[in-house]
Amino acid sequence: MIKKRYVILLCVALLIILGSIVAFTKPVMPYIQVAGEVYPGTQDWPVISTITGGKGLTNTFVSSLFAYALILVLAFALRARSRTSEEVPSGFYNFFEMVIEGAYNFAERIAGSKIRDFFPYFMSIILLILAANWMSLIPGYDSIGLWEYLPHFLAEQDAKVEESRMADRGEEMSEAEREEFVHHRTEEYDAANEGDLRVQPWLLRKGGNEDPAAEIVELDHGEKIGRNPEAADWTIVPFVRPGATDLNYTLAFALIAIVMVQYYGFKYLGGRGYLAKFFPFIAKGYGAQVAKDPIKAMDPAVGLLELISEISKIISFTFRLFGNIFAGMVLLFVMAFLLPVSNIVFFSLEFFVGLIQALVFGLLTLIFMASASQGHGDEH
Repeated sequence: MIKKRYVILLCVALLIILGSIVAFTKPVMPYIQVAGEVYPGTQDWPVISTITGGKGLTNTFVSSLFAYALILVLAFALRARSRTSEEVPSGFYNFFEMVIEGAYNFAERIAGSKIRDFFPYFMSIILLILAANWMSLIPGYDSIGLWEYLPHFLAEQDAKVEESRMADRGEEMSEAEREEFVHHRTEEYDAANEGDLRVQPWLLRKGGNEDPAAEIVELDHGEKIGRNPEAADWTIVPFVRPGATDLNYTLAFALIAIVMVQYYGFKYLGGRGYLAKFFPFIAKGYGAQVAKDPIKAMDPAVGLLELISEISKIISFTFRLFGNIFAGMVLLFVMAFLLPVSNIVFFSLEFFVGLIQALVFGLLTLIFMASASQGHGDEH
C-alpha cells in the first residue's frame, strides 16, 4: 500500500512540473475585475432583466445563493432533536453544538442579558460570510465557466447606451438595427484591439506560453482557440466567484449590520433617548445641564462627530471585508501563475483569513449593537 506521504510528494512534483516547467500547461493569469461578471445572455431574461435593470445575473450573486443554501441545509440537518437520557450527541453534531455554545458564551460576555436578541444576527452573519469565504477555496470555484468574447461584450454595452439615448429622444431601435450596430462595433473593437485581453493591464502571459506561429482555429460561432496570441480575445466568465469579491455583496452585509444596530438602539433607548446620542439638545433637561455645566454646550459638536462615525461604519464594514477577500483571490491567482506549488501554503493562509474576516465582521456587529443599546450614562 502506497504511503500517504508519497502521494503528497507526487502531487507536489506534478504541480511543479505541470505548472512551472511544461509550457502548454502553465497557467495564464485571468482577467481580474472588481465587479461580478455577468453570465452571457442573462441580460435578456424576463425576470432577471427586470430585477437587475437589464444588467443580467452575476456569478457573485449565484455564489451568495450557494452560501445561503449551504447554511439552510446545515441548519435543518443539525436542528435540535428530542433526546433521551441515554442519547449522547456525537460526530459533527457534537462539534457544531460545541462551536455554537462557545460562541454564545463569548458573545454573552460582551452583550450581557441582551444576548438573546443579538446572538441570532451575530451567528448568522459569521456563518454566511464564513461559508462564502471557504467555498471560494474549492478548486475550480472561480476558474471554470463560460467563454465570453470581449469585443462583442463591449459592443453589447454600447448598444444598451445607444438604446437609452434613443429612448430619451422618443425613438426606438429595431432588432435589425441593433444587430447591425453590435456587429459594426464588434468589428471596430476587434480591429482596434480594444477588447483584446492582450492589451488589458491585468492579463499577463508566461514567457513561452504563447506561440505567434501557432495555428488559430475559429469555430462556427466565432470562437478562436489555440496558443496564438490572436486567440486571446476570449476570456472565461466563472460560473461562481467569491461573493465578498463583489463590493455589492459586502455593502449589503454592511447595510444590514448597521440597520440592525439602529434598530436595537431605538428598541432599548426609545426614539428620543437614542437620537439624543447624536443630537443632545433634544434630551430632557439639556438646557438645565448646560446652565449647570457650560462644557455641555459642546455636546452637539460631539454628537455630530458620533453621527459621522456611525455612517462611516458602513464604509469600514464594506471595504474591510471586500479588500481582504478580493486581495486573497488575486494573491492565489498570481501565485498560481508564478509558482503553482506555492498555493499549498497560500490556500492555508486564505483559509484562516476567511475565518478571521467572518469573525471580525460578526464581532464588530455585536459590539456596535451592544453599544447602541446603552445610553451615555450607562456604566455597562
